[in-house]
Amino acid sequence: MLVGIVGALGISSAAGLLAISATVARRYDKPGAAWFTGYTALVGVGLGALSVGVFTGFVPVTDFTGAVGRWLAFVWIIPVGLWAMFALRYTGRFVSLTLKTSILVAFPPLVFIIQFILSSASGVPTQAIGLFGITIRYYAVALVVAGMVLVVRTTRRYDHTTVWQGVALAGAPVAMWLSWSSIPYIAQLGRTAGGAAYVLGSLGAVCGFGLAVFRLDAFDIAPTVGVVGERDIVEETDDLVLIADEEHRVVRANERMRIASDGADPAAGTVTVEDMFGTDVDGLRSAETVTLSVAGVSGKYDAQVSTVVDRTDRRLGTVVSLREVTERELRKERLSVLNRVLRHNLRNQLDVLDAHLDAIDDDHAETAIETTGRIARMSDHARTIDQLLSETREHAPVDVAELLRDTVATYDSPVTVEATESPVVTTDGVALEAAIESAVDNAVMHATDVTVSLQSTPDGCELRVVDDGPGIPESELSALETGTEAPLRHGTGLGLWQLTWATRTLGGEVSFDTSDGTTVTISVPDTPPTGE
Repeated sequence: MLVGIVGALGISSAAGLLAISATVARRYDKPGAAWFTGYTALVGVGLGALSVGVFTGFVPVTDFTGAVGRWLAFVWIIPVGLWAMFALRYTGRFVSLTLKTSILVAFPPLVFIIQFILSSASGVPTQAIGLFGITIRYYAVALVVAGMVLVVRTTRRYDHTTVWQGVALAGAPVAMWLSWSSIPYIAQLGRTAGGAAYVLGSLGAVCGFGLAVFRLDAFDIAPTVGVVGERDIVEETDDLVLIADEEHRVVRANERMRIASDGADPAAGTVTVEDMFGTDVDGLRSAETVTLSVAGVSGKYDAQVSTVVDRTDRRLGTVVSLREVTERELRKERLSVLNRVLRHNLRNQLDVLDAHLDAIDDDHAETAIETTGRIARMSDHARTIDQLLSETREHAPVDVAELLRDTVATYDSPVTVEATESPVVTTDGVALEAAIESAVDNAVMHATDVTVSLQSTPDGCELRVVDDGPGIPESELSALETGTEAPLRHGTGLGLWQLTWATRTLGGEVSFDTSDGTTVTISVPDTPPTGE
């Protein structure tokens, strides 16, 4: 009776394993699916054949040791190489099927074949045959445990997977190994105990794999992408990356860094960071840029240095990442040169020209003076824009009404200020002054009646500049919207660009209404400094 129940449960478990194998086989493109399919199929076929023999009496059962124990060893040991390959592939450790890996997979059955041949030959010591058996068992146990640890640790590491996936996947082969390997000892307690160990190994395998595949979606949500991503993010990036130990010796470098080292791997010897860059880690951390030659092309790189610490905050070393900024530095250099030309050379030449034009009493001279005045204002706007975009300033409390009155007071033309409130906002005062100046300057230049109003809002304040002028041309507004100055779509100056960029620096918004004159609305948010 007991033997029949054990055999029936073994057959059911084998059928379940084969069903799991067939299910995963349909997901052959998933990481490790092919190896898992082969592993569960072999275990299922072996367990099914043995269980049919037990159920029919073809395999004699006394205390579940003897022939049953030997056959169970075949069932869990022979396919163990497939389990190891699955664990490697599933966790992103890609291993090609080379001669070495083929030996890894085929080693258990090969040893069993050698053991069988030696046992059939005469004159071979029993101890030698037994040594083969012990070797293959330890080898199989090592692969089972290594695969189990690898799968559990990897699924536990990433948020998109759950450790229970790893526990379920690893629990199945462990259940077989522990239960079936212990039968020679458990069976000494009686045949019922031996049969229970047989059933526990069988059910443990099908329940563990079934839970992982059908309930926990182990092959739909795999940890492979996390492992491969972590490895490839360093190799695939265009940045030059190296890892150095606490003594600043290079222990790893990505492909781009190896190219910069003339193809030699700096991690292959005792190369230090200073050997590679001519400065130590602290020097890299403080340097604006580093000049390197990669594949024969010299360029400038921005160095980012971060410290590597363990879970106890003990310093282990540093990671150095170098990002190419050659184009950025060239652009910065060009802008700097152009800015200096605008700020100094052009303005000086305009002053000279104005002085000569003043000496001429002529209508043409007056027109020329007005033209040089516009050019001078463009130079001033360019200088202000450069200050806005190139300098970083801390936000501070600003009395907007006071700043508004002070700015308007600099104009010769009358400007009406309506500010019954005195809101104080934390913002960039320089950018706010530039925004007010740009809006008022544009209004005064094109209108006779200009009014500036100020009112508080829940998020800060709002400035409104209203004039009775002809309105801003559509071409200029269109240029501001597209963010480009095209040949057939361009503004007449930099004033509106200064207004737009200054408002963006504030984190606010600017809008234009040209239905009746021009109304410019500037929202100024109250933005405390970062960290408050």
